[in-house]
Amino acid sequence: MNHALEAPTPTTPDLPVVSVDPAVAVQALKPLARVTGLFVLLRPRQWVKGSLVLAAPLVAAPGATVTHIVPLLGTLLSFLAAASAVYVFNDLRDRERDRLHPVKRNRPLASGRVSTTAAVILLVGLLTGTAALATLLPALTGVVVAGYLALNLWYCLALKHQPLVDVSVVSIGFVLRVLAGTIAVGAAVHPALLIGVYCACLALSLGKRRHELAALSAAGGEAGEHRPALRAYSVHFLDQMVVVNLVAALIGYVAFVWTQTPPYGPVTAGLTFPFAAFAVHRYLQMIAMGGSRGDPVEDLVRDRALLVNLGLWAAVLAQAMLAGTWHVW
Repeated sequence: MNHALEAPTPTTPDLPVVSVDPAVAVQALKPLARVTGLFVLLRPRQWVKGSLVLAAPLVAAPGATVTHIVPLLGTLLSFLAAASAVYVFNDLRDRERDRLHPVKRNRPLASGRVSTTAAVILLVGLLTGTAALATLLPALTGVVVAGYLALNLWYCLALKHQPLVDVSVVSIGFVLRVLAGTIAVGAAVHPALLIGVYCACLALSLGKRRHELAALSAAGGEAGEHRPALRAYSVHFLDQMVVVNLVAALIGYVAFVWTQTPPYGPVTAGLTFPFAAFAVHRYLQMIAMGGSRGDPVEDLVRDRALLVNLGLWAAVLAQAMLAGTWHVW
């Protein structure tokens, strides 16, 4: 074998080995982690609840919504800021308790991703922003926003530990969103709509408590360990209360739609009732068969059947309004 014909083996010069100190890498990521943690602290996934500020005027008075879009959007922003302020305040108060919870310990304050000082500064900014926005709104709308904020701060301090009062306060918060949106566009307030919203939200809040209680029971935990009000509930009692309030919500919905300009209100109520009933049946199926995740917002955005039903429901209502069969303020 002729070794002279063999190509020489190329050599690669030695490159310096660069080592990265893990502490330096973590330090470099801290600013981003803090910003992300502050954003998560606002609970942006819960902002969808603010849609009730827009939904009520759009359904009850679409004409007024167009002419009052600026105060309506201002009302929406004020409720988003107020709700986030309440979440930050709640997490500040409960950060020690949250560290003992298998899920809540991952919250920004409980996990240490956000410092107490940063959270307090964020809270002051949110409260200031809410107050500034409220002063730009119609006087009565501003009063409703202030009432929502005061009630929910009281909820964080004491009311959330009182059985039945806890879920009632949460439901009233949704009613106040509907009320503020309606007042912001100068539309008439429909008691049946407020009753329907209250009962529907009360059912969802009770369903969330049921999920928490069932999860604790399955894990062998003690009821009330992380939420003292759970000691006064049972799965059987909550099942009954969910059904009662969902039925009441259906009655309120039909009564509201029925009272629109005759004779079209009853027709629209009849056409859309199957969608309302399906939403009730689907939710009951989810909580009874273990399909609910315990968060109504998450249940809605993740369940395809509910999303399709909601889209069809909205389409029928929109068609009724476009066809002139709906009362336009």
